[in-house]
Formats: sequence, C-alpha cells, structure tokens
Amino acid sequence: MAKNDNGNSGVKLENIEKGKTAATQPLTPTDFLAKKYFDIGERYFTGDDVDVDFDRAAANYAQSAKLGYTPAVFSLGVCYIRGFGVKPDHNRAYELIEQAAKAGSLDALFTLGHFYFEGTAVEQDYAKAVDIFRSAADKGHPGGLNDLGYCYQRGLGVERNDTRAFDCFYKAAQADFPAAQNNVADCYSFGRGVECDNDKAFMYYYRAAQNGYAIAQNNVGMCYLNGRGVKQDYAQAVKWFEAASKQGNPVAVANLGFCYETGKGVEKNAEQAVRLYTSAADADSAAGKYNLAKCYRDGNGTKQDKERAFSLFKRSADQGFALAYSELAACYRDGIGVKQDSELAEKYAALAKQEGYDIIRN
Repeated sequence: MAKNDNGNSGVKLENIEKGKTAATQPLTPTDFLAKKYFDIGERYFTGDDVDVDFDRAAANYAQSAKLGYTPAVFSLGVCYIRGFGVKPDHNRAYELIEQAAKAGSLDALFTLGHFYFEGTAVEQDYAKAVDIFRSAADKGHPGGLNDLGYCYQRGLGVERNDTRAFDCFYKAAQADFPAAQNNVADCYSFGRGVECDNDKAFMYYYRAAQNGYAIAQNNVGMCYLNGRGVKQDYAQAVKWFEAASKQGNPVAVANLGFCYETGKGVEKNAEQAVRLYTSAADADSAAGKYNLAKCYRDGNGTKQDKERAFSLFKRSADQGFALAYSELAACYRDGIGVKQDSELAEKYAALAKQEGYDIIRN
C-alpha cells in the first residue's frame, strides 16, 4: 500500500491560483477600459464561452495592468510565475506581485510570502514569509492562515507550535479552503495540536475532496481502504484514487496500483498494477518506486529483475520512504540485486527501526 509522499502545505509558488479580486470603487473611464481588458483576459484564461487561450489572456492582462488595474497586475504576475501566455520570469513576477500587494490585493500579499518562503527572485527568508502570511491572515485571507499554520507546524520562521498550527488550519478550513481542510484532517488523523479523532479526520478529508483537492481525494481513498473514520469500502477507495489520479496525483496512482495488485475494489491485475506503479515512479513518487521495486523483485506482473528492484528501493529510500529502508536492509543482507554488505544492512535496518519497521525476513 502506498503512503502519501506528497506535501500538503500549499506553500509552493507554482501552486498559486489566480485571484478574483474585483474593483469596489466607482469606475473612471480609464478604469472602465482597464476592467474591460481584464474581463476579456479572464474569459480566455478560464475558457468562459471561448477556448482557453493563455496568450490572449496574458496580452489582455498586460493591457489592463498598464492602466493600473490591480487585479490585472496580480493576474499577469501569476502568468509570469506559471508561464501562461508568457515566458516564465520570476523576477518580473515578483515586481508585479509586489506592486499589486502594495495596492491592496490580499491574493498578491499572500503570494508575495511565497517568494520569500521559497527564495524565488529574493533571498529565502522564512521569518519574512511568516510576517507576510500573518499579515494576509489578519486580513482574513484563508491561504495566509493555512500557510502560517504550516510554518508553525514545521517551525519555519517561527517557533514550532502544533496547537497554533491547528488553529490556523481550522480557521482557514471554515472559509472552505481545501488545503486547510486537508491539513485539519491530518491534524485529527495524527493528533497534531488536537486530540486524535478519525471520524473528524475523514469528515475534513471528505470536504476537501469534494472541493476537488487531489491530495484529499487520495486521503479519502486511504480512509475507505483501511476503514479509518468510515466503514471499509474498497470500491469507494478505488473511486477516490481514480479521481485523484485523473488530476495527476502520483500517490493516488500508486494506491490505485495497489488495488489492482491485491484485487481490492477491482479485478486483480498484476500487469495493470505494474503500469500504474511505473507511472507513479516516473512522476517521482517514492511510494510508486517502492511498490514497483517489489514487483521486479518478485516477478509479479513483470519479468523478475532484482538489480532493478534494488535500484528502485534505493531511490525510494533516498526520498525518505521508510518502508524502503527495511527492504534495502534485506537486499544488502541477502545480496538481492546488490553485493552483500553487512554494514549497510545494519545501517538501513537501524533506519527502518527508527521509523517503526523491522527488517524484512525471508
């Protein structure tokens, strides 16, 4: 079974969604024209009664931004972050996002924090990122609350505090922010800053999943697969793994492969499992590499290849996937796909034990 090896924070510049800030003051003729350009850009960006065309969207945002329309300045900045209709340029993006933030855009202020969090176009500064996230949070921005919570949870730029992290996640979740709903669920699931409660964990995973959040869709699948917070239902697990897989979530792809490998919720099909594990591994999922390695080791759904199995176990372990430590210890101990090495066997066995796993025994 694949564990979730994706982050849930939302603190990633490329994950920034384009804001929908609207003008609230009466429009001057210049503002009216600027908003007209912006609205055209929105139509092409979202595909509202037209084909999606990021080139036209960016061009219209640029025209609007030249006239000083703050929502367009922010949207153009996002285009430069994501490379939508323009060549990616984080320096230009930073200039635009900072301009929009100074003009009062909360979406831009929130995004500005990401530049400092990641050290993109500016020197990495977690403390400054925290200040910006807190400023956005104080003004009611759910993304700012969520990412401030992430900083508290990890102790980045601020002293670690799981209780404060949960409080931030919870407030953002009440604003229907999917990443925060998923983070609240994680807190209930693992007892971080709040008492462990699997029923509440499932409820919040489900809310985020219904909002289309792929990580949460995978987590809902895991709840159904394991019967945590909900009655075990393999068919429902497959349904949610498929939903997350369609959005490109590699962990869900690996979990779907597990269902095919074991015949849980679908007809057992080892070859299909290998195809799914391969897809997940190619997307750099540590879980996908681990499960694919087992298939090569055992010749399950594919020709046995112990050397390739070892290589995949090693790559998975290098990403910190704890189950792979135990498998590597067994490989070094028994010479599976690699020369026997008792010292390395002991090293990986110790790492596995630290994570609560024993060395694999034949």
